[in-house]
Amino acid sequence: MKNYEAMFIFKPDLEGENLDKAITHISDVISIEGKGVVKSDNMGKKMLAYPINKTREGVYVNYLFTAEPLSIIKIKDALQHDESILRFMVFAKDDQA
Repeated sequence: MKNYEAMFIFKPDLEGENLDKAITHISDVISIEGKGVVKSDNMGKKMLAYPINKTREGVYVNYLFTAEPLSIIKIKDALQHDESILRFMVFAKDDQA
């Protein structure tokens, strides 16, 4: 298992219970496909560096998790067509401190 970090930008109109459901859905997909521990951190609504689909702000959520390297492809495939996500990126974390 390796350590990963993923940054998700959700649509800015997601709020309250809908945002919580979207965050939980992502956590569930990561834990099922990655078979590891997931921690999420809602960083709130922020301005984007450039417009994405005519949207100028988004809700940033950071995920730290463990997974097998081959499961990252499954996670990306499962989340690629989620309409509530503007963008996401997964990074491999350096194991050294």
